[in-house]
Amino acid sequence: MVTILLSGGLGNQMFQYAAARALAKRLNAPLAIDLYPLIKKTHATIRPYELEIFKTDVPIVSTLRGKVLTKARPFVQKHKEFFWRFGFLVDGYAIFYLPVFETIKGNVIMSGYFQNEKYFKGAEEDIRNDFTFRHALSEKNKEIAQQVAATGSVSVHIRRGDYVQNANAASNFVTCDASYYERAIAHICEKISNPSFYIFSDDFDWVKENLNFGNHPVSFVDWNRGGKSHIDMQLMSLCKHNITANSSFSWWGAWLNANPDKIVVCPGKWFQDEKKNAMLKDFYPEEWTMM
Repeated sequence: MVTILLSGGLGNQMFQYAAARALAKRLNAPLAIDLYPLIKKTHATIRPYELEIFKTDVPIVSTLRGKVLTKARPFVQKHKEFFWRFGFLVDGYAIFYLPVFETIKGNVIMSGYFQNEKYFKGAEEDIRNDFTFRHALSEKNKEIAQQVAATGSVSVHIRRGDYVQNANAASNFVTCDASYYERAIAHICEKISNPSFYIFSDDFDWVKENLNFGNHPVSFVDWNRGGKSHIDMQLMSLCKHNITANSSFSWWGAWLNANPDKIVVCPGKWFQDEKKNAMLKDFYPEEWTMM
């Protein structure tokens, strides 16, 4: 059995699921999801289980090992090499790939973010099938989907929100500035003719005041809120090309894009810590362009 302890928002849960799904495939073992980190009463930020938007069929379990690992995680993480031999797979830096993933065996329980495509290399088809969106689009979103299919569509994701307003988030993550987006837009315009830009953001006022798309068509997709915000990821994945923010949400929107000729531009600075930024080349798929 491979059990994944889910935590964080949608993009984080997707990384965790993808890594666990790939490990279960390698071990030819069943996969289960433990939601204890999401529902424990001491959790500072309540996050819902969000993978139900996909056509996944994985049992939800409640395990004693999950509770113990969640509560003892700082200690287990400090001595993670020791606990790996007992099937407790805890990561360190979220985007740093752990080679032990290739050799660990037995009844494995996973805790961490596992934000690296290397964890699910070789299982991409399974992951894409599992991350098929379950529900049909509304008429308004269906209209956008038809537009992106008929144009040189480019999704542009701008995340500000907590990166600007939350001191803890701001101390860990940079906020992609207008310069990054201008360079990304210019790069796209050099590579494809007649691009149409589709904007997804939590701060449309900032976008309208700071970003210039020249004479190219621009559509602001500003109606998928709250429990329907995942539809933005779905629409991003339908665009032919993508400009991402330093966000796992837009990382997955770009990764799920099935266009074999897609151009993906991603930020070369994600964290305030430059040591972590130096790891980004292994975090992004190699065909993406960092700026």
